[in-house]
Amino acid sequence: MAKIRVLGDELPIARYLLKKLRDKNTTLSEFRRAMNNAGKILAIESSRELMWREEKVITPLNKEAVELDLINQPLLIGILGAALPLIEGFIDIYPDAPISLVAAKRNETRGSINIDIYYKRLPEKYEGVAYLIDPMLATGKTMEKVINELYKRGIKKIIITSVISSKPGINYLLSLYSNLTVYSLAVDNDLDENFFIVPGLGDAGDRGLGIKPN
Repeated sequence: MAKIRVLGDELPIARYLLKKLRDKNTTLSEFRRAMNNAGKILAIESSRELMWREEKVITPLNKEAVELDLINQPLLIGILGAALPLIEGFIDIYPDAPISLVAAKRNETRGSINIDIYYKRLPEKYEGVAYLIDPMLATGKTMEKVINELYKRGIKKIIITSVISSKPGINYLLSLYSNLTVYSLAVDNDLDENFFIVPGLGDAGDRGLGIKPN
């Protein structure tokens, strides 16, 4: 069963970060800091999707307490290069988690878009939960390509985490996967003619990396 959580509807701090990230006057350092904090919020709020076990600990007062520990570390998969500031927030929360990276290129022709995966550093097999981390879930086609790669590698539970998602992108993925899990700070209604989310926040890669590609 699909699960879509829009954290901006629940947490005022998510809306505060969105204000920073959407504002065209936000500086590079402010944008990176807000994106990093967005990653922390997404990692914490989606922790209910991970597998936990109870463990006993002894406190400094020599008393026993029962708390939780992860059964398996989540696999953190960042979509290059826009995801770099965002994935840093996840690493702060899960410092022992393995990291994978995927690079995708958008090819736009006559009102359509195709995605080429030209770099991937993924495990051959992984039995835990995987986070698919990308600031913008626009058309959903990059996510589709990566999800299919992960299914080939035996990963059965994938949590998509984005700062801003589009309704068309989510609907596209829902048409493909019945067990979709998405955590996003916001969901915007539309895509423009260049397949950017509107109102969105612009090009997350350009704004987070501080340089535009040739």
